[in-house]
Amino acid sequence: MWRVLAGQFGVEFVEFEGEGDRVKLADLMKGKEEVWDEIVRENELLPTKLEEVGSWGFVDAVLNVEESHLGSMNKSKEHGFLGFRNSVTSFVSWIDKAKAFKVVPP
Repeated sequence: MWRVLAGQFGVEFVEFEGEGDRVKLADLMKGKEEVWDEIVRENELLPTKLEEVGSWGFVDAVLNVEESHLGSMNKSKEHGFLGFRNSVTSFVSWIDKAKAFKVVPP
């Protein structure tokens, strides 16, 4: 997903090659409010605060798990949950919507 996200915003994707503790977005985003305010001004975006456009702790919780909590969808299918969404397509669609509504830069 990080490669897709980088592509959506035209920035270079750099693979994480580290060992040990993973980087936490909640830590990286601390003190970046003024940077976001500048991005909003420069791109004439909808006036938002940084904490309104990302839940960094939630992203950390989802991405920093050691193992998947969802190994198989078989049980769901057995109980009638047959629909699905392509994760990448959905991800790109929501980024495109955020761009269209001027929440994030083009």
